[in-house]
Amino acid sequence: MPKEIDYNWKMESDYCGRILKGRFSEALKKKAAEYISLFQKLNTTANPTIPYISAWAEGRNHIWYEFVGSRLLELMSCKASDAAQIFGECVTTRCSFGYQAEEDLVREFLKADEIKKIRQKLRLESKEKGVVEAVYQLTLPSGKSVWLKDQATVEYYDLDNICLSLGTLTFVTREMQAVELTIKTEEEQQQYKTLLENQLREQNKKIWQMQLDMVYRLARASKLRDAATGFHITKVGYYCQILGKAAGIRGDKLKLLYHASPLHDVGKIGIAESILQKPAKLTPHEFEQMKNHSVIGAKLLSGNDSGLLKVARLMALSHHERWDGSGYPFGLSRNQIPLAGRIASICDVFDALTSDRPYKQAWGIDASVAEIEKGRGRHFDPQLLDLFLKSLPAIKEVQHHFGQGLQP
Repeated sequence: MPKEIDYNWKMESDYCGRILKGRFSEALKKKAAEYISLFQKLNTTANPTIPYISAWAEGRNHIWYEFVGSRLLELMSCKASDAAQIFGECVTTRCSFGYQAEEDLVREFLKADEIKKIRQKLRLESKEKGVVEAVYQLTLPSGKSVWLKDQATVEYYDLDNICLSLGTLTFVTREMQAVELTIKTEEEQQQYKTLLENQLREQNKKIWQMQLDMVYRLARASKLRDAATGFHITKVGYYCQILGKAAGIRGDKLKLLYHASPLHDVGKIGIAESILQKPAKLTPHEFEQMKNHSVIGAKLLSGNDSGLLKVARLMALSHHERWDGSGYPFGLSRNQIPLAGRIASICDVFDALTSDRPYKQAWGIDASVAEIEKGRGRHFDPQLLDLFLKSLPAIKEVQHHFGQGLQP
């Protein structure tokens, strides 16, 4: 039996939550501890967004933070334990919007007193949709007014009757200053909507870039757990792009494949370092534990409708499936395996063969090609393998770029 998880390491002086200290299920405590650990890594001055984890019991008014980014505390000049209450008191306006056909961009503006009347309704909507997307205007204790865009994934834990909101806050003050204009005529209203639509479109471009930044920070976090892999996640990203293009993937889909691939091994965050860094072959028990990284990675990337995270989740979950059905975690075969997973499988194995590991030296090009050829029709999609081998000149260029020339 694995050792029971010890949550005491999370009981720091600035822990503001209730779950880890309260009478909740072990499953919820474990999940909260994992998310807090992950969000702590995102809480840096280099991250343009403010990460947070909020929680509430369904049917009750009170909301609290399990984790809150330090910049929000500085902004509101308060302690973590008071942040949820202060944030609620600072909110003066809530703006919800969308881009659905034949609908206005801005759907609804609510003032503070209106928000209080329908707070339970808003939380119920968040639980049912699984997401939160709104813009809040805050009047801070200093008197300064700011706008923050809230984007979050909401997870409901039925056993504990608890909702967790896992999100980020982004400063959009400049983009939302038009909200404070006095709209007097229909022409002004139309100008206002056009202005806001353009500004929010630009903001969405920035948010895409922020998503990329968070993806690569998360990828680097997993790399720190498995430093011996060197440039593995970066090279696999380039290999996937090369093979994806050879397979006919173009445009935004190729872009998503490239940017999602660094997260194929993100689940290693949940694997013990003694296994990741072992300078010898893993025991059967250790290998079974290592195999869990595909499911762990998929869970970390679930609950979000972002196209980027959807592709990353498929890749994390399926890159160890095999063409003949002998892979894991589900034993999928042939075209049951998502294309992203089949592409990542070839690229992942090839880079592992041609790179140094704690338990082996890098193989040469001929030996590596011969090895993956053995997997044709068993481990790998035969057609994709042919395309990969035809793309070897481009693959070699990537190797040389990262200072690892392939030996014959």
